[in-house]
Amino acid sequence: MNKKICFFCVGTGGHVLPVRNLIRELKALGTKNEDIFVICDNRGRQYLDNLDVSIHTPEIFVSKKGLVGYIFNIFTISRSIREVTKILKDQNISVVLTTGAYIAPVAAIVSKILKAKFFIQEQNIYAGLGNKMSAIFAKTIFTSFEDTQNINKSKLKHTGPVVNTTLGRKYIEPLGIQTIGFVGGSQGSEEINNYVEQFLNSEASADFNVLHITGKAKNTNKLEFQNYKSYEFLNDMDDFYKNIDILVGRAGGGSLEAAYLGVPQIVVPYKHGTTSSHQDLNAKYLENKKFGFKVNSFDELLSKVSEISVKIKSNNLDIPEIVIGNKSIAEEIYEYIN
Repeated sequence: MNKKICFFCVGTGGHVLPVRNLIRELKALGTKNEDIFVICDNRGRQYLDNLDVSIHTPEIFVSKKGLVGYIFNIFTISRSIREVTKILKDQNISVVLTTGAYIAPVAAIVSKILKAKFFIQEQNIYAGLGNKMSAIFAKTIFTSFEDTQNINKSKLKHTGPVVNTTLGRKYIEPLGIQTIGFVGGSQGSEEINNYVEQFLNSEASADFNVLHITGKAKNTNKLEFQNYKSYEFLNDMDDFYKNIDILVGRAGGGSLEAAYLGVPQIVVPYKHGTTSSHQDLNAKYLENKKFGFKVNSFDELLSKVSEISVKIKSNNLDIPEIVIGNKSIAEEIYEYIN
């Protein structure tokens, strides 16, 4: 029986899309569909259904109280581990890789039960709790950012982000009317949606077209402007990136994809909960590396839109190239399953 790999990912696009991109890379190297397994949730499955690999969505315990929640629900977690192990035990899984969140500890323990090599791919500069808890089991932790914090540094390997390499980028016509793309991550953002409405009602909007991904849960106000077009959700971002000159979005791991494409971006870090700390650090990194501009208010946003627009018109916008991790991670994994 061939050696196989199992990816563990859940939730938002930030955790699931890197898995999709790595699966594509592994297939390009020659890995067969039947040798690739994915354990995820129903929310994440929407990004993976067209890959023709084995996808399973068992019930996985979600801790809403951090580490304490895991400790006090050890029996529930054990049930999740047993269910996943039952799915994978006869499949000759030799590699397990997780992109984090609450499924990471389950992935780590299952990898030990299956005697498989365990890898982590961390998308943020500040590692999340799931990956931090699981790091002790990992052979290698692949990182998108150079200075990843809050995790076992002896196991870190900076590869760069895992991005969608099938995305294209249009030629920017310096003197044409510019288009701003607003997106609040895969779940949408009420804050960014409010910024869109404020922008469309401002004098500045007359000089721009606006494309807006509202998010399925955040599609609230119906805005009607001639220069405005909205979508609840886009599974394929290719046309979106090809039709924008400036991006306004969150500072999650996906912000490095825009940097890879050379899209000038304005990032609005999420300000609530545990996500806020890593988004703020991500945003500072993007700004220091000249991949983007961090803003915290609508007035700052207007100022940066104007600044970037002028640079585009004068052909004076220089965004550095970014190293990506798709190939190097896939090649390392491929060695263990062949």
